[in-house]
Amino acid sequence: MTYAADSNLDFVSIARELGAARGNSFKSGLSNGSELTPTEVRSRMRREGDNFLRPFSAGGATVDQEGLSNNYAVEPAMYYSVFPSPEQARQYAFQAAVATLLVAGLVLTAFAVS
Repeated sequence: MTYAADSNLDFVSIARELGAARGNSFKSGLSNGSELTPTEVRSRMRREGDNFLRPFSAGGATVDQEGLSNNYAVEPAMYYSVFPSPEQARQYAFQAAVATLLVAGLVLTAFAVS
C-alpha cells in the first residue's frame, strides 16, 4: 500500500483499504469515531459500566465528553464586608501602635548594634 504524492488523494478509499487490512470494514466510508477513543477511556468505560460519565458528587469536579475528570476550585459564597464597630476600631488602633513600637525598637536595636 504505497501512495505517491498526488494532489487528488481520495482519503475515503485510503481509509477503506486501511480498514480492510485491519479487519474493519467501513460501510459508507465514514466511521463512528470509536477508533479515536483513547485506550484509558475505553478501559474506564468497561470498568465503570453504567456509571461512566455520571457527574461526581464532590463539588468542583466534572467529567468531559471523553470521560476525563476536570477538577475546578469551588468558589466560596460572596458576601459584603461589614464596617468595624468602634470597639474593633480601637483594637485595630492598639494593634497598630504595638506593631509600630516593635518595628521602631527593632530598627533602633539594629542601628545600636552596628
